[in-house]
Amino acid sequence: MLTRRLTGLLLAAVTVVGTMVITAVHVTPAAAEECVMELVEISPGVWDYVNVCDGDEGGGGDEGGGDDEGGGGDAEPECYLGREEIFNYDWSYCESAEVSCYVYAPPPSAPDPEDWPERPPGTSEDAIYSVTTCYTQPPEEELVRYGPPEYLEPPEDVINWEEEAIQAFGQLVAPDFQLAFNPPQRAYVTLDTWYWAEGADAGELTGTSAAGLVAIATPERLEVQPGDGSATLTCPFTVEQSDACTYVYPHASVDGSVTVDGQPAYEGQARLVYTVRFELNGEVMELDGVPALFETPWQATPIPVAEIQAIVQE
Repeated sequence: MLTRRLTGLLLAAVTVVGTMVITAVHVTPAAAEECVMELVEISPGVWDYVNVCDGDEGGGGDEGGGDDEGGGGDAEPECYLGREEIFNYDWSYCESAEVSCYVYAPPPSAPDPEDWPERPPGTSEDAIYSVTTCYTQPPEEELVRYGPPEYLEPPEDVINWEEEAIQAFGQLVAPDFQLAFNPPQRAYVTLDTWYWAEGADAGELTGTSAAGLVAIATPERLEVQPGDGSATLTCPFTVEQSDACTYVYPHASVDGSVTVDGQPAYEGQARLVYTVRFELNGEVMELDGVPALFETPWQATPIPVAEIQAIVQE
């Protein structure tokens, strides 16, 4: 922010104005302090007179003004920003002491990236489709500018990373799979039945938010409900036929809740469970109140269970 010290007749003339301002706001500098009016650029292209005393934070600076750290320093203009919380804007800022601006990023009319228009050439991948609305100060709060919608770089210090994490988590897509078992087609009482998630793979899943936060789901376990009323099995993440996940049925499925080829069967179910972490530019972010697990929907498979008939000869 540039500061220019008034001199000569201009200083004398402004001192009168400055005295009126000080009286109006009931500010009385200490007798030992020396005060002077300075012309301050409070926002790009907007200048105003500020009364600066020796004891003020940021001080009047060295004689001669110019680009030194004087006249209020580099502080941003202050304004009313209360509409951000009231109307759930994503962030807000003071365009000047008279104008408050609020940003929806993305706007409610286009909440998902697939709804956004094509990015203009040269737009970074981190930019978010946004709309900005600006108002004068209370109590009038008159609309002075709306839009147009544009791609904006999000200010890092106002991004709600918990909300971005929820958005990234929502982009995770569960793999298609079915609960497979062995012996094939029919299990047998007293023999091990193997289970695995056929059609899935052991790779990680990823989902990305509009601000570039990435949710990464790492395979954790396979959960199986045999369907006979027994407890859920917790198994290694198994996507190929093996004996890593087994169960022995104690009874045939004569009272099963489903049928296969007209024969009663148990309704076996399975789901895959992943642990989730969140990364930004390759760095893990520790966030509160975000999901730690990603669970696929339960997938059902009818499992007929028969008894092995034995013939004993004397």
